Amino acid sequence: MPKTPKTYLKKSVSPIAVKATGNPWNTSSVAQSTVPLPNDVIITKIDGPYTERDRKLWAFLVAAIWDDLGIPKIHEIRVAKINAVFEALGGDTSSGWIWESVRRLSKTIIEWEGGEDGKRLTFMGVSSMMSGQITKESRATGILRFEISALLGEVIKTPCRFSRLRLHFMIGLSGKYAVTLYMLLESVVNMDTPVLELALPQLRQWLKVPEGKLNRWVDIKRRTIEPALKQINENSETAGFSVTMEEIKEGRAVNRVRFIVTKSKVRLSDEKSLQSKPETPAFFEPPTSSTSTLHLPTSAYEEAKKVASGWDIYELERQWREWMKSKPVPKNPSGAFVSFCKKKAMKQAQP
Repeated sequence: MPKTPKTYLKKSVSPIAVKATGNPWNTSSVAQSTVPLPNDVIITKIDGPYTERDRKLWAFLVAAIWDDLGIPKIHEIRVAKINAVFEALGGDTSSGWIWESVRRLSKTIIEWEGGEDGKRLTFMGVSSMMSGQITKESRATGILRFEISALLGEVIKTPCRFSRLRLHFMIGLSGKYAVTLYMLLESVVNMDTPVLELALPQLRQWLKVPEGKLNRWVDIKRRTIEPALKQINENSETAGFSVTMEEIKEGRAVNRVRFIVTKSKVRLSDEKSLQSKPETPAFFEPPTSSTSTLHLPTSAYEEAKKVASGWDIYELERQWREWMKSKPVPKNPSGAFVSFCKKKAMKQAQP
C-alpha cells in the first residue's frame, strides 16, 4: 500500500453527518449537484479493475441513492436513464458500458480505517465498491439492480474528513487521469493550507500509471497532469477551484510536485451562504414551475411498484410528469408520484 501523500492538514475532526446537494439527474440545473465522499474512500487502498469512468459511475450512483445509504437495500434504476445523464455531459450514446462498469466495480475491493476522534485507529473495514445483477436476463430488462453495502454506506455518510465533489463537472472530465487528479485535489481544498505535495512515485501510484509507461516526468506532465489542470482551470467556477503546480527538484531532476489549490469566488460565496442557512434535505433545489426537474429517489420507484404491481413504473412516471405540467409543484414529489400510481392501478382494477 503506498504511503499517504503529503498534505497540509488542519486538525482531524470527529465523524459528522453530511449530505448530497442538488439533483444528480438534472444536468441543466444552475444549482451545483455535489456528492460528499470520505477522503479515506478516495485515497485509501483500492484493489481491482477500477477505471476513471467507473469512478464517475460509482459517485453518480452514490448520489442517486443518497437517502438510502447505510440501509441494506437493492436499488433499481433504468440504465438508459443513467446513460442519458452521462450522454448529456459528453459521454457515450450507448448504455452498454454501464453494465461492464458495474462488473468492474463489483470486483473492486475498498479498505478503510478510522477512529471516532479522527486520529486513533479504532476500526477497519473492507467491502466491494458495490454489487450488481448483470445477467443476460437483467440486461434484457434494461433495469440495473445494484446494492452498496450498508457498512460502506455508513462510512460515506459519516466521514471524519470528506471531499465534496462537483458531480456533473467530474462526469464531464475527459482523459484517463483527470478524474483521479480532480478527486485528489478536492480532498485538500478545505484544508487550512490547501496544498498537496507528492513524490513522483506516489503520484504515479495514485494516478495508477501502468508499469513501464510514462517513465519520464516530462511525459507524465504532458500526458496526464497538464491536460487535467487545463480542464480544471478553464472551468474553475464549475470545478469550484483553480490550481497551480510547482516542480520541486533534487539536483537537476524533478523529484516532487506541489499542487496549490485556490477556491473560486462563487464557491466561497456559496459556502458562506450555506453556513448561514438551516440544513436542507439531500437533492434540494428551489421550486420551479416545471416538474421535469423534480427528483424521485429510488425508494419512490420501489413504493410505486408495490402499489402498482405489474405496471411499467417508468411509463407511469412519464404519464405523471405529463399530468403534473398543469398542476402546482408538489411539496412531496415522491408521495405525489406514488399516489398517482396507486390511483392508476386501482382504477384499472375496477370492473
